[in-house]
Amino acid sequence: MSFKILFMGTPLFSVPVLECLNNSKHKILEVYTQPPKKKNRGQKISFSPVHEYSNKINLPIRNPLSLESETEYEHIKKINPDIAVVVAYGKILPKKFLDLKNTIFINIHGSLLPKWRGAAPIQRAIMNCDNETGISIMKIVPKLDAGPIMMKEKIKISKETNYEQLSNQMSKLGAHLILKSLELIKNDKAKFIEQNDKDATYAKKIDKLESKIDWRLKAKNVVAKINAFYPNPGSWFDLKG
Repeated sequence: MSFKILFMGTPLFSVPVLECLNNSKHKILEVYTQPPKKKNRGQKISFSPVHEYSNKINLPIRNPLSLESETEYEHIKKINPDIAVVVAYGKILPKKFLDLKNTIFINIHGSLLPKWRGAAPIQRAIMNCDNETGISIMKIVPKLDAGPIMMKEKIKISKETNYEQLSNQMSKLGAHLILKSLELIKNDKAKFIEQNDKDATYAKKIDKLESKIDWRLKAKNVVAKINAFYPNPGSWFDLKG
């Protein structure tokens, strides 16, 4: 049995999962990704990595400015996916989407939930000098990254690990785990375990002001910040003005 899948994702982190699903026996009905943006002085239109990859393999793309309209709700209802796989899409899904009876909304999150819920879990784990992180596969609920978890797998973080390396590792792991998760769901063997909200920590979005190095910090924290912000937005400091 193969599933009809709606994929929702935006950055490079999401692409290995989309590629893995596209090469599987499952059928991708459509891809939702963030709208194109104008970048730099030339105001050149920039498409998300997911948009570019979807174009390359001829998958239908949809990039609404908002999910709150009745049009988007009716559209998803009409295409009737069995499962929506969400990976760093960048928009909160309305509750009425999650209440669709025939569709399960699954999220691939870049941390060992309930630790580091939120927008920047990989960077925050590195900045916090954590020894490990991982991937969590969970069912989406209205509360941010608080849904029950069906699968987790750990990845070690060393003091040399930077964001680019860890993100690549984690996205490949996410691709591997989503296929295992879909197999469990297919065979009615998926078990969703509720998170303990008391253990939750939050990974707020990275502010560019955070990228300035504070030399009053311990050396390990300075190194961790440089690693967390590599390659983007990068770290910097003032020297004699």
